[in-house]
Amino acid sequence: MTKENILTIDVGTQSTRAAVVTAAGEILGTAQIPHETDSPQPGWAQQRPAQWWEEVCAAIGQVLRETSIAADTIAAVAACGQMHGPVGIDAGGDVITEWVQLWCDKRCAPQVEAIRAEQDEPALMRKAANPLNPAWPGIKIRWEKENHREAYDRTKYFLVPKDFVNFRLTGVAAADPSEASCTYVYDCNLGTYSEELAAAVGVDIAKFAPLHRSHDVIGTVTSPAAERTGLAAGTPVVCGGGDFPVSMLGFGIVGDDVIADVTGTSSLLAAHSPQPLIDPAIQNCRHAVNGWVPFTILDCGGVSMNWCKELISSVGEDKTYDQLIDLARAAPAGSEGLLFFPYMRGERRSENVNSKGGWFGVRLEHSAKHFVRSVMEGVAFAMGRDAGIFRERGLDVDKVLSVGGGTRNELWNEIKAGVLNLPLEISPEPEAGIKGCALLGAAGVGLIGDPAEEAVRRRVSSRTVSPTEAEAYAPAQHEFNRIYAHMLGFWAGRR
Repeated sequence: MTKENILTIDVGTQSTRAAVVTAAGEILGTAQIPHETDSPQPGWAQQRPAQWWEEVCAAIGQVLRETSIAADTIAAVAACGQMHGPVGIDAGGDVITEWVQLWCDKRCAPQVEAIRAEQDEPALMRKAANPLNPAWPGIKIRWEKENHREAYDRTKYFLVPKDFVNFRLTGVAAADPSEASCTYVYDCNLGTYSEELAAAVGVDIAKFAPLHRSHDVIGTVTSPAAERTGLAAGTPVVCGGGDFPVSMLGFGIVGDDVIADVTGTSSLLAAHSPQPLIDPAIQNCRHAVNGWVPFTILDCGGVSMNWCKELISSVGEDKTYDQLIDLARAAPAGSEGLLFFPYMRGERRSENVNSKGGWFGVRLEHSAKHFVRSVMEGVAFAMGRDAGIFRERGLDVDKVLSVGGGTRNELWNEIKAGVLNLPLEISPEPEAGIKGCALLGAAGVGLIGDPAEEAVRRRVSSRTVSPTEAEAYAPAQHEFNRIYAHMLGFWAGRR
């Protein structure tokens, strides 16, 4: 029987999913099992890896049954997952860490500050390609070492979620560069783990799994795993990657001429660069293919519009988003000098972790229409500022690929295109993670050639929004940047 399908797995923050995808990229079926995050203390976010594995087994079985796809037509298995959560396993493969710190867990903030006090952070950034941050697995592992020393000593490897699933499938401990590059023990100049960085963080480098490319076959499904999942024993399993870079692959964010605007609850600006862009305002991870993904995250991107809707509705009748957008259209580009700062949940950079939102330049002439439009423009100006840093670091871009729920707001699309002064291509792709995994799996077993080239070939956009009002937005962007620089560090030490 022809083996022409890829079984993909995505262990997300809110659910575990499995899908069957053809080598050509057609999704034949998906199964999803939701899960919750446990937060026993403020700033903590944790889940149980044993539950992930149970859900993976159930989701695979469900999608195979519902699609009536025979297990022996599966050419490869490819997984992605929420990034950064270190699962400790011992030499026998048993889980040591019953509860795992998730990417958004902040409990290791004291370890971040200790490292910052002990080390030269700019020097670390030049090697690790990132500012210090509680998200990074190496620092989370230091917390485990300092708080659960016996368990730390018993741990053979710390594996992120998708690597843990791969281990359960194959019995092989492996990591890929997209995840390894975010550990804070990976040297971006050498392309491998660094003893020097591990010593600076205070962890044992031997506890990080060997590296493989994301589309490399690391092993095959074992007989016990086959019994649990319904897959055929001997099915190849590729290394996979973090959900973010794999989604970038699925969107076709490959090549140095395009950046991605991903606006959902948050807003993310990402690019594909031959090298990381070293800057306190930028985070970097290796792509699932060659090169790096420099990115910035605005935690109050899309949610700013939801907040604005609730604010306007609280002083009268409930407003729909369409009514809000119509109101904003009545205000001119630039909102007549009114600027909104969308940092209501702070920022990732250390000087602005506790920053707050606000309006600047309020005048008596401003009315509701200006305030509503300025919220959309403020998010766009935050993106524009980040895009300017990308350019300052040598990254040239010709267009923006916009994805996520925010693309449904046509006025916002027009504003972003005008602020960035670039054409905005709207992508209709809702399943980038699944399709990115399928590209890796298909490449790993030779069903397609270069996954990067294939991702570009499959990249789709429904329409293009041309930049307008760029002349009006350029001085407003300058003023936004000026105020941002003035406010940098203002909220340091406050909560």
